[in-house]
Amino acid sequence: MPEREVLLSVNEISKSFPGILALDSVSLVLYAGEVHALIGANGAGKSTLVKIIAGALQPDRGSITIGGKTFRALTPLLARKVGIAAVYQEQQLVPDLTVAENIFLGKEPKTALGRVDYRRMLAETGELIQAYGLSIQPSDTVGELPLAQRQEVAILKALKEQARVLLLDEPTAALTGPQVTFMFRLIEQLRKQGIGILYISHHIDEILSIAQRITVLRNGKNVGTFLTEGVTKEVLIEKMVGRRIARESGFSREPSGGVVLEVQHLAVESGIENVSFLLREREILGLSGAAGSGCREILRSIAGLLSPRKGEIKLFGKPFRPRGTADAIQRGVLFMPEDMRKEGLVLPLPFPRNITLAKLRKVTSRGVIVPAKEIQAVQPYIASLRIVAPSLWAETRVLSGGNQRKVLLAKALFTDAKIWLLEDPTQGVDVETRQEIHRLLIEARNGGRSILL
Repeated sequence: MPEREVLLSVNEISKSFPGILALDSVSLVLYAGEVHALIGANGAGKSTLVKIIAGALQPDRGSITIGGKTFRALTPLLARKVGIAAVYQEQQLVPDLTVAENIFLGKEPKTALGRVDYRRMLAETGELIQAYGLSIQPSDTVGELPLAQRQEVAILKALKEQARVLLLDEPTAALTGPQVTFMFRLIEQLRKQGIGILYISHHIDEILSIAQRITVLRNGKNVGTFLTEGVTKEVLIEKMVGRRIARESGFSREPSGGVVLEVQHLAVESGIENVSFLLREREILGLSGAAGSGCREILRSIAGLLSPRKGEIKLFGKPFRPRGTADAIQRGVLFMPEDMRKEGLVLPLPFPRNITLAKLRKVTSRGVIVPAKEIQAVQPYIASLRIVAPSLWAETRVLSGGNQRKVLLAKALFTDAKIWLLEDPTQGVDVETRQEIHRLLIEARNGGRSILL
């Protein structure tokens, strides 16, 4: 068997943040023409490692070898220069720019007069979109696209770099159906071209179908690298969490009560027409559809973020047209967005403040927030949801994606809202956290809440 070409070698990388050892002497090798999956529970260090390889973070110790050269640390510019492109879980896009402008950002073609050649940018972006069968347009404003399509733009931007090493952090987290199929077909095409792909995902079934090797991180350490053909889903989960995870079962479907929310003949901007349904007390009702099908717009119309073209929404039998999410919360309806980092959380704030933000009057005295009262108020939620943070006043941005998701759920509980509108509440979380969130939703329903997701 011919010797395989090593594209990337990560050598004993360590990285700490205040109160957290994120990576502890982690090593791995990526070969040409390989999909190498990186898995682990939320907070295991996966995204931190990807950011170090891409030059977005600097390691405390260790080195990276690529193209036969060893670097103590990389910068984003140097990483791109040596052939590394990354698509992060938090998309690095400029929302006010078009698809074409984002893809060419920093590398805009120029006319003979030295001006940006927008015609060429639009044409080349259109060719790229057409080549991969996407439904977006070069002139679309990125900030107006659904999360799934923004993910597509981020991936196209990385592919435009023509890198030999592609880092994909949760590339299918916001994709459904045909989009996931497209992604896998694209990845396989790139692999056959000799590109090495480091692929982070919490979807183990996906990983087993697309990766050749799998490295498991737990608490910042590499606890094993496995050939896909010789490992099972159960073994990988056990390696991720350090113990066996029981299958979800025994969730009783208790009888629902009276109607709390009624949607009649709703029409929304995506083109979907004549949507009608009832949500009852103590019920979890699911809306399902591919990205762009209208599910997102339906929830946002109920929450007061969008104005439906026609139809009627009733809350406890009375017309319901909130002026926004704050007004909806005051009337007992809470909306939890899909893109929690952009819309659901204020990342620089301490995470307890994000929990109390929608109902600050609970922790104030004469209009002033009382920190001791705030901490006392959030402690039960931190304990019951098992939110892991370096300290009680840690900024929300330093928490893992799974723990940020738990902060949003704690916020929902803290508001006392009886109706929850949730956009994909388990997006981007690991197996164990997903089970915890499912448990919480069942407990919330049994406690009298009605949930539309």
